[in-house]
Amino acid sequence: MTNSSSSAAATKPPGSNERRRIFRIVRIGLGITLIGLAVYLLWWRQRYVVSRVGYLNGTVMTLYARIAGTLTLEPLRPGELLKAGTTIGFIRNDRNPQLETDRQNLETRLGVALAQQRGLQEKRNSRMALIAQLERYQQSQHILETRFAQEAVQRTLGELRQAQEALAIARIEAERYTALVEAGAVARQVADEAVSRAKQAAKFVESQQAELRRQQTALQAARQGLQLDASRTFSFPQIRLIDLQIEVVDIDAELLALATTIAELRREIANIKQQLSLQRLATVNVPTTVVVWSVIHKTGEFGIPLAAGDPIVKVLDCSDVWATALVAERENPRLRVGQEATVRLLDGSDRRLRGIVRAIRGGPGKVEVGENVAVPPPDLVRNELAVDVQLQNLPEDFSAERFCGVGQSVEVVFGG
Repeated sequence: MTNSSSSAAATKPPGSNERRRIFRIVRIGLGITLIGLAVYLLWWRQRYVVSRVGYLNGTVMTLYARIAGTLTLEPLRPGELLKAGTTIGFIRNDRNPQLETDRQNLETRLGVALAQQRGLQEKRNSRMALIAQLERYQQSQHILETRFAQEAVQRTLGELRQAQEALAIARIEAERYTALVEAGAVARQVADEAVSRAKQAAKFVESQQAELRRQQTALQAARQGLQLDASRTFSFPQIRLIDLQIEVVDIDAELLALATTIAELRREIANIKQQLSLQRLATVNVPTTVVVWSVIHKTGEFGIPLAAGDPIVKVLDCSDVWATALVAERENPRLRVGQEATVRLLDGSDRRLRGIVRAIRGGPGKVEVGENVAVPPPDLVRNELAVDVQLQNLPEDFSAERFCGVGQSVEVVFGG
């Protein structure tokens, strides 16, 4: 047996043991590499958030007919680039009797309002002339009342002076008769009468001084248009002046309301005239640079009738292209608006685009079908988020013919 084993070992190729060692080392290295790769992938998944599904999306706008009429649209094809301001069709409407009737009715109402305004203005002018005349009358009355009060003051002043002179004479007589009584020349009764007359003259002077003060106060009140002798009574010019002033205030309020009505009627007439000018030929223009997404009505040379507000064509705004990514809701704490993200194209090119998170929506807040997006979102599965990423740059090959890449599948990686 020993000889046979030695002979078998001697018959093995000399490099077989070496090959077995090499294969063993390769298998061990491959296993370590796979384990390291698994560890790296696990670490990478823990550090970064990766979308389950992702796609590029964009804003789709619909152009509508501004007026009712016959639409004639230029031959358009989906994917065609249209510059801002490009005219893509016309809407013709040679008749619109309702607008013309409305215009005539509004102009009739405007004429009536203008006539009322002229009548009120003339009425106001006549009332203002009467007010001016009555104010002159009132001014004259004020001057006369002031002059009357001045004359009363002068009259009272004259009477006061006369009373003072009489008082002086009465006092002299009283003193003279008193001296004569003491000399025994006259009776005491005569002297007492003289003294009594002097006292009466003094009281009369006091009353005249009080009257002078009252008259001076009345003069001051008359100069200010006041009346102190009795309760205030108005003359006919004053009463009529107050009535006219109240009437002018009412006229001004009516004129203000009419001016507002006239301005509104003129605006409505201007709007109707503008609509009438547009009813014969309304152009369909592209407001901004867009790509034709779909043509709703292909009219040909004969055109088709449309009502106002009917859709004409849908266009894609390539200036607003973003990526929508669906990620697990448990990653919500690791996501935030403004966070950087990397968008990897799944078209085989493995190109990566940089972006910023601009919106995060849960299942109840997803975009519904019918809103102005090119690709409506799929139904979100339970505990899943839809994250919109604003792209900072688009590849040059995302041309209009390719609809700016909208609809392409992508993978979105969010930084940890």
